[in-house]
Amino acid sequence: MEKPLRKQIQAILTSDYRGPRVSYGEVDVLKALFAIGNSESSLGRFKLGQTTGLGQGEVRTLIARLKDAGLITVDSRGCALTEKGRRRFESISRAIPKSSFVQAKELDLGRYSWYVIVRDLEAKVRKGLEQRDASIRAGATGALTVVYSEGRFLIPTDGATEDCEAMGPSEPWTTIRSSFALKNGDVVIVSGADSLLLAEDGALAAALTIL
Repeated sequence: MEKPLRKQIQAILTSDYRGPRVSYGEVDVLKALFAIGNSESSLGRFKLGQTTGLGQGEVRTLIARLKDAGLITVDSRGCALTEKGRRRFESISRAIPKSSFVQAKELDLGRYSWYVIVRDLEAKVRKGLEQRDASIRAGATGALTVVYSEGRFLIPTDGATEDCEAMGPSEPWTTIRSSFALKNGDVVIVSGADSLLLAEDGALAAALTIL
C-alpha cells in the first residue's frame, strides 16, 4: 500500500542521505517536484533556486537528496524526473491539481495571495484552523480554507457552513471558479503574505496538513 503523499515527502527529508544538514522543509520538496515535473526540459539549479527561494548551497543539497531518493537524474543540462519521480509528480498533481497566484486583497490576508486546490479531501478539514496555523509557520500572514459544494465556497464552522460569496466580495472566488473545473468535496486554500513566495509557501504548507 502506497504511503500518504505527505509521508512520502517526509521520507525524503528523513532519509539516510549523508550530506549537509537539512535547512529546508516539506514545502521546498513539494515545490521542487512541481517545478521539475512541470518543466518542458531539464531544470537548472539556478532556476530551481528561484522557484523555491532557497540558496544555492541548499538547492545543491535538495537536488542530492532527490537524486538519492531515485526521483531525479542530474546532468549538465539540469534536473529531470526519473520514472519513479514522474509517478510521484503525477500523484502530487492529482492531489493538488491547481496552485496559482490570485488577486484576493479583499480577504485582507496580505499584499499577495496564492491559492491551491486539494482534490476531494473535504472530510479532512475541520474549521480551517490547522491550515491557517501551518501557513503562518511557513511565513504567510494567514490562510482561509473553504470547501466547494454545489457551486458554493463554504467556510466550515461548528454545525454549519458559511457561503463566502454571500458574505462578501466576489473575488477571488470568481477567478478560482473560472480557472479550474472544481468538483464537490474539493478544498480551496487561499494564503496571503507580503511576498508572493511566502504566500505560495503558506498555501502549500496548509495543503500538506490534509494530505
